[in-house]
Order: sequence, then C-alpha cells, then structure tokens
Amino acid sequence: MQSINLQERMRLTARWLTWLCLSLMLWTAVVESTHSHPNQTDSASCSICVVAHSTAPAASSIHCKPLFVTLDLLREPELPVTSYLNVIDLGIRGPPVV
Repeated sequence: MQSINLQERMRLTARWLTWLCLSLMLWTAVVESTHSHPNQTDSASCSICVVAHSTAPAASSIHCKPLFVTLDLLREPELPVTSYLNVIDLGIRGPPVV
C-alpha cells in the first residue's frame, strides 16, 4: 500500500513540475516578445534586447591543408605459388553405371 501511494505521489509531482516548466516557458516567450522600452538608452542595457538584436556568431575554424608525402614504397617478398590441392583429391567420381 505504501509503494502505491509513493508511485501516485511521484506521478503527481512529475505532472505538476511539467506544467510548471511549460507555463514558465510560455510566460517567458510572451514577456520577451511584448516588452518595450521608452527610449533607446534603456534598450541598450537590456539583456533581452541585446541578445535579440545581435548577429549570429560566425563559425570560424582553422583548416590545415593535408600534406601528402611518400614515406617509402611497400615491398612485399614474393611468395612461391604452389598448389596444395590436386585434381584427384577433389573426389570426382565417374559416371553412374546403368
């Protein structure tokens, strides 16, 4: 009985926290989109306005050019080619006797 009550309480807590987070996101979006300033000097110090009107940062990276250099030629020793399987070893039988 104790575990059922605990599980139900956890579900209610999770549901409550979910609605709280969703409502905070909604209110933040409303406030960001509807706030205004009476003069330009106030908007220059407002962190929301500074972020909204800033340009997207340019992605910068340094690409190194590949350097292709021949270190040495691969020299493998020649292997003697020998057959380890004779045709007789395949077990070929003759035609069936009728």
